[in-house]
Amino acid sequence: MNPARHLVFTLGLSVLIITISVAWLSSIPAATWASWQPATCLQVEGCFCEADQSTESVRQPANAWSSFAYVVVGSWILVGAAVATAGGPYQPLIGAAVGVNAVIIGVGSAFYHASLTFTGQFFDILGMYLLAGLMLVYALQRLLGWSLAWAVAVYVVFSVALSSVQVAWPDTRRYLFALVLLAALGVELIYRRRAAPKIQTLWFHLGLGLFALAFLVWILDTTGVLCAPNSLLQGHALWHLLGAAAVACLHLYYRSETRHD
Repeated sequence: MNPARHLVFTLGLSVLIITISVAWLSSIPAATWASWQPATCLQVEGCFCEADQSTESVRQPANAWSSFAYVVVGSWILVGAAVATAGGPYQPLIGAAVGVNAVIIGVGSAFYHASLTFTGQFFDILGMYLLAGLMLVYALQRLLGWSLAWAVAVYVVFSVALSSVQVAWPDTRRYLFALVLLAALGVELIYRRRAAPKIQTLWFHLGLGLFALAFLVWILDTTGVLCAPNSLLQGHALWHLLGAAAVACLHLYYRSETRHD
């Protein structure tokens, strides 16, 4: 697919998903969210810097709408995966999974910041678990020579296990995500050292740098070091934008790998 058509299809899919999501979230009365179990953060220290507009359908608009950056990136990846051929280890099915996970992160995060409910929190973290788990399983598949079918089975079981832990012990969600992500990065580096694949590591390092910067912004926002509660410029919103860019780099890194001769 030429770049112009790729862009058109990406924008079309993004607009469709975002329009449906915005219409749905905006149509729900604020009183509905109040009747649901609140997010864990509301029960402790508050949910990030942005002020909680509890009388509105979307309680944290800047944080909610910025989440759709993941939808744009996910749509771009999905459009490419739909016409891709299996020219390397990064098969179209895996690329599609990365794209779908990015969309889930975006819609789930928007739902979370619109509602600030425990259910929204579940879907917000779910997308992050799914992507980090995919990174880990994909690295293991290439390192250990798993078949695609076996990798998919392991990924499904692992995702169900992570989701179950989130429901049973929600306070562990961030630590568990960090543990899975670090494991994924560690196995990826082991694979690169042992297999010496033909792959463009620039995208890996750029994505890692963007995520590190995003995490720094997340900390500054969460701790209130940089905080203007009623501003549309929110640190957590920037975390979303940088995180989405990091996912795009991850996709380009995977896509650059070619098979050994």
